[in-house]
Amino acid sequence: MRSSGLFLLLFAATAWAQLSTIGPQAVYEGQTVVAVDLIANPHRDVEPLRAFLTQKEGQPYSQANVESSIAALQQKGGFPKVTVNVLPEPSGLRLNFLLEPAYYLGIVAFPGVVKAFSYTRLLQIVNLPDEDPYDWARIPVAETNLQNFLQKNGYFQAKIQTKSEIDDAHQLVNVSFIVELGKQARIGTVDMQGPDSPESSRLLHAVRSLRARFSGGLLKSGKPYTPERMSAATVLIKRMLSQQRHLASSVQQNPPQYHAETNRVDVSFKIEVGPVVIVRTTGARLSLFPFVSGRQLKKLIPIYSEGTIDSDLVNEGQQNLVEYFQKKGYFDVNVKTNFQRQPDQILLVYEIDRGKKHKVDRISFQGNHQISEDDLLAQVVVKPSHIWSHGAISQKLVKQSAANLQALYRDRGYENVKVTPQVTDHEPKIDVAFLIEEGPQTLVDNVQVTGNDNVPYDQLTAPKGFELRSGAPFASRRLSEDRNRISATYLNRGYLNAEVKTTVSRHPEDPHRVDVTYAITEHQLVRVGDVLLLGQKQTRLSLIKKTAKIPPESPMSRGGLLEAETRLYDLNIFDWSSVGPRKPITDQTEESALIKVHEAKRNEITYGIGFEVSHRGGHIPSGTVAVPGLPTIGLGKNQIAPSQSTFASPRGSIQFNRCSPPALEMCLSRWSG
Repeated sequence: MRSSGLFLLLFAATAWAQLSTIGPQAVYEGQTVVAVDLIANPHRDVEPLRAFLTQKEGQPYSQANVESSIAALQQKGGFPKVTVNVLPEPSGLRLNFLLEPAYYLGIVAFPGVVKAFSYTRLLQIVNLPDEDPYDWARIPVAETNLQNFLQKNGYFQAKIQTKSEIDDAHQLVNVSFIVELGKQARIGTVDMQGPDSPESSRLLHAVRSLRARFSGGLLKSGKPYTPERMSAATVLIKRMLSQQRHLASSVQQNPPQYHAETNRVDVSFKIEVGPVVIVRTTGARLSLFPFVSGRQLKKLIPIYSEGTIDSDLVNEGQQNLVEYFQKKGYFDVNVKTNFQRQPDQILLVYEIDRGKKHKVDRISFQGNHQISEDDLLAQVVVKPSHIWSHGAISQKLVKQSAANLQALYRDRGYENVKVTPQVTDHEPKIDVAFLIEEGPQTLVDNVQVTGNDNVPYDQLTAPKGFELRSGAPFASRRLSEDRNRISATYLNRGYLNAEVKTTVSRHPEDPHRVDVTYAITEHQLVRVGDVLLLGQKQTRLSLIKKTAKIPPESPMSRGGLLEAETRLYDLNIFDWSSVGPRKPITDQTEESALIKVHEAKRNEITYGIGFEVSHRGGHIPSGTVAVPGLPTIGLGKNQIAPSQSTFASPRGSIQFNRCSPPALEMCLSRWSG
C-alpha cells in the first residue's frame, strides 16, 4: 500500500499542473473567442452583466479586454472576487468568468439507466468533472451528449429529464439525469451499398451466418441494435473482403435509419471494393509449413491489418521481413520489393535473399573505462549464441542496444557520451563491438534548497533522500526525480499549491561542474474543513468515514485523498469513488473534502424446494409448490419467510452489499438495522 501510494503521489506531483485550470495568458492574444460564460450563484441572474463585458464572443482575445471585463464585473455585480479560466477548444477559446462565491458540482446521478450502462461510462459521456463550478449552460450540452450515446446504443425512445438540486449550506449542486430508457431498438433491413449484386449477396450471407453469430456481428432482422454488434459486423465484412484478397477495400457504416412506429433500425454499409491484392514471397520461405507461412506473412505485412496499401506500408513490410530473418540468424538478408499495379489487381512480390545463417560469437566493448562490462552487458539486447541457439541479432536490436548504453552513461553523468556499434562478419560467425567515447563526467558541486520554511531538508525527499548530492554524477533524470519527490512531500503535507523550480548552474572555469538549486514556494497550508459524503444510499455513513480516514482540521493531503479513494473502492461495495476538495485550491487555507461514491449493484440469494412426480402409464406436470412451514432465514433480527401465497416457487430472498472482510460486520449491521 505504501509503495502504491508513493507512486500515485509522484504521479500527482508531475501531472497536477495539467489538471489545474488555465488562467488568462498573453499567449492567447489574437486568437478567436468562441464562447464567454458567466458562472455564479445559481440563484442569481447574471445575464444582464454581459452588457458590461469588453471581451466579446467572436472577437480576438485581448488581455486588456479580459482585465477590463473582470474589473467591470466586480464593480457592477458586486462580486468580491472574479477569475477567468481560458479553455482552448478546437474551434477557438472558451472564457469562463467565475463570479465568487460560485457553487460547485456535487454528485451526478443517472436514475433509470445505471442498470444498462456503467456509472463511470455515463460520467465520461456527460463530462462534468469533479471540482468544476456549476454552470447551467453546460447541462443542456451534457444532456445532448447522453441522448446521442443512448441512441447510439439502440435506445432511440429514451427520454431524459434533468434535475438540479441546490445545496445552499455547502454551495453544491447535485445533478440528476432521470432517464426513461424505453425498449431497445431492433434491426430492420440490412443493405450493402457499393458492391455488385453477387458480392452484396455474399456479404449479406456473411453477416447472417453462424460465424457472425459466434463473433457477435449477427445482423438479422429482430436482433437488438448495439454498437458492439455493428462494429463486429464491420470487422466481419472487412475480413470477408480480405479473404477474397480485396485488401484495399473501404467499409463504413451509414447513419442508422430509425422508424419510431416499429422501433426498428435499418442499417446499411457503404463499401468500396478495392482491387485484388496478391502478396507473394520468393527466394525463401517463412516456415516449412505452408499454413504457418501464410499466417506469419499476414503478421509481417501491415497491409493485411491496415486494410489499405501505399508505399509506406510496403516499405514497413520489407523492414519487418528483414527483422524476421535477422532474428533467425540471417544477418545478411536482403529483401527487394516488386510492386505492379494493374487495372483489376495489384501484385506485390517480396524477393528474399536470406544469405547464410550466422551465429553471434562475441559481444565486446571498447573505450569503457568507468563502467564495468557486466553493467554494460545488462543493457545489450543482442544475445550471443550458445549450444541450442544462434543468438539474437538484427539491425533494430543493435540500435536499441547502443541507445540503452548511451542512456546508462548519461545517467552516470557522461552527458557527451557516444556509442558506435560495429558488426563484423566472420562467416558464419558475427562479432558485435560497441565503440564507446565516454567523455568527461559531469559532477554536482553544491546542492542548495531555498524556501522550505515548514519542511526540514532531510524530510524533503524522504525516505530515499536526494539523488543529486555533492560529488554525485549529474543526470537530468535524477534532477526530475528529486523535484517530483519534493513536490510529492508538500502535496502530502497539505501544501497543495507548492511550486518547485530547479536551476542548474555550470561553473565558468569547468562546465562539467554544476551547482543545483531547488527553489520552493510553499504557499498556504490547506486544512480539511467539513467532510461531506455524497452518493451513498444503503451503505452506512460510519463505514465510509471509517474507511476514508479523513479527519476534519487535518492537512488536506493529496496522498491521503488518493489512498482514501483506493480503500473505498477496495471494499467492493462501490463501483466508483472520488475523494477531493469541493473546489480547486487557489488561496484558501481551509476547504471541504467531498467523498463521492456510487454503490455497485446488489446481489440476491434465492432459496426454495421443488419436486417432480412421474407415474407409469400417465403424466403429472412437474413444478415447484409453496410448502407451509418452511424455515425462515435471516441475519440478526431480520427473518425472511418463504412465500406461501402462490404455487410458483417457495422462495425467500436476501439482498446484500458485496463487502470485503474488514467491512462485513458494518455491512451486515446496515442490512439488519
